Amino acid sequence: MKLSPEERKERIKEYQREYYERNRGDRPRRILFPNLTEEERKERKERKREVNKRYRQKMTEEQKEKIKEYDKRYRQNMTEEQREERKEKRKESHKIRLQNMTEEQRKEQKEKKKEYLKRRNQMKN
Repeated sequence: MKLSPEERKERIKEYQREYYERNRGDRPRRILFPNLTEEERKERKERKREVNKRYRQKMTEEQKEKIKEYDKRYRQNMTEEQREERKEKRKESHKIRLQNMTEEQRKEQKEKKKEYLKRRNQMKN
């Protein structure tokens, strides 16, 4: 019995979803670099952020355009169901992140967002 490409995709998606549900459980999140102290992990994370930031700044316009095109195609090819799932995941992670933040961090986040929106609006104009 041969399946059509659509049926095959659907079957694979269903299998992956079941596999994820079976194996996820309520395990605690895995700690990356367990041999490092909490402070060292934070420093490592900061360094990684800075390296990524420099990488993005050094990118040529052509590379940026290429990435934009890829993202655009990726989003266009998503099904409505995938979009909804993505939205829900983002909402949940955002909610969790906000709960874990202190008041100071929330204020900083708001300020950063304002600055970002200003820059974004300037770039558009």
